[in-house]
Amino acid sequence: MSKSLRDQLMKSGLVTKQQALKAKTANKKQKKQAVKTGEMTDAERHRAKLKEQQKALADKDRELNRELEEKRQKKAIKAQVQQLIDKNTVIRSKGDIGYNFVVNNKVKKIYVTEEMQSKLSLGLLAIAVQGDSYKIIPVPVAHKIAERMPEIIILQNQNEPNLSEEEQDWYADYDIPDDLMW
Repeated sequence: MSKSLRDQLMKSGLVTKQQALKAKTANKKQKKQAVKTGEMTDAERHRAKLKEQQKALADKDRELNRELEEKRQKKAIKAQVQQLIDKNTVIRSKGDIGYNFVVNNKVKKIYVTEEMQSKLSLGLLAIAVQGDSYKIIPVPVAHKIAERMPEIIILQNQNEPNLSEEEQDWYADYDIPDDLMW
């Protein structure tokens, strides 16, 4: 059933045996000549072109997959951060003391309890932004969030000032009132 094209053309009478033989020898001569001169035949050029197209398509697919994976990673990190904030937010519903902090060169104020104010000042609590609101979270959670998305942590006071011994001695001469708020 599956005869070669040459046999099918000869059987249908479109090509004679001499014409088929002549085409076959011409094809062989063309291949030999191409091998001698180092040129590619039409079929080889076509195969090379197809390989290039397949390689370009595979590269494009890899790039798209990489971009999709990056988007998935960012979405997963954002979800992790939201979950950390939601589960570890310190409730400040009875806050009556205003605590000021700076966000984008603007002073913001939240109301906290006296205990929260002292813990914020000591660096035991931190402030994170979630949407349009500010949440108070423990410092270990703030460190985990800062590893994933540092822009979420708005305020995190350091326990130890970065002053030299000489500078610390110089400031020791001045009394700082306990109730100082800015």
